[in-house]
Amino acid sequence: MLGPIRSLLFVPGTRQDRFDKAMRAGADAVALDLEDGVEASQKDRARSLVIEYLSCPNSIPVLRLVRFNSLDTVQGAADLAAFRDIEGFDGILLPKVETPGILETAARAFGARGVPLLPLLESPRAILRAAEIAAADAPVAALLFGAEDLTAQLAVPRTIDGEELVVARGQVVLAAASVGAEPIDAVFTNLDDLVALRRDAARARGAGFRGKMAIHPKQVAVINEVFTPSGADVERARRIVEAFECARAAGEGVTRMAGEMIELPIVERARRTLALAARYSGS
Repeated sequence: MLGPIRSLLFVPGTRQDRFDKAMRAGADAVALDLEDGVEASQKDRARSLVIEYLSCPNSIPVLRLVRFNSLDTVQGAADLAAFRDIEGFDGILLPKVETPGILETAARAFGARGVPLLPLLESPRAILRAAEIAAADAPVAALLFGAEDLTAQLAVPRTIDGEELVVARGQVVLAAASVGAEPIDAVFTNLDDLVALRRDAARARGAGFRGKMAIHPKQVAVINEVFTPSGADVERARRIVEAFECARAAGEGVTRMAGEMIELPIVERARRTLALAARYSGS
């Protein structure tokens, strides 16, 4: 599958002049957008520009994704038909997914290629069916949380404290974890408030998300920093693993470190921290 994604940056499919800039913004993945970022009259043009771009080899170690229109629409069906035999991308974002059947339709269309799918859960129905969607008979690589659409349907404001999103975020994280997919948090729409973005990203990380979507290149560095294990995180994880290995060598299954009981679940979490740190450091 795709592996961890800290930051996923969107770029409109009509702005081919921005594709390379987006790819060099430092994000782990870039989504070439055929949906919200493209006017209805420009859908065909966006498909052509994205397909043309994907025909060029990717020399940058960044995932190239494509966001389709909803497969329940004429435009979504056109996207699926246009990209069925296209190479050069690493996965497909599917918006407004509310049933596993949509993912299974996409999976059948791509057949043996096994193209990774990243459904966006953006409605009350989707959130309530998150586990069912995650377990679809399809290569589900990540679950993406769409907070703006959700709060609009709930008729509640999106706040920086995020209390209105606690339950929904939890559902997405648990569903993703149940199938080994990556949970990726919603965009933050205030482009000028990077302090608030950091708070929102930290809250998402605390809820169990592994990354966050971005709508502007200047958001990427903050998001990457929040979702990258800090030096303190790495040092603590290393000490935990070392303490546990010493205890195991002595025939013990648990040990203590600074007054804390260290057992296997804590060690597994520490090992994941070390693996993420190694991945993001390039080592």
